[in-house]
Amino acid sequence: LAGTMGILQAGEAIKEILGIGETLADRLLIYDALEMKFRKVSRPKDPACPLCSSQPTITNLGGNYSVTCSI
Repeated sequence: LAGTMGILQAGEAIKEILGIGETLADRLLIYDALEMKFRKVSRPKDPACPLCSSQPTITNLGGNYSVTCSI
């Protein structure tokens, strides 16, 4: 099951990076391992989402990501 999910995620990442094919953006892919069935469910955007709305309030990663390794 973990391998199946990993392959699906890798395939989606490749499609996003290369800009090819139809991605699962704004949809959920539901996998029933017992029945070997897939189902796609549309997921509408939340108009109040702080990340992807028309007026986002989250615009950067924030935080201090300085190097802390002393090697």
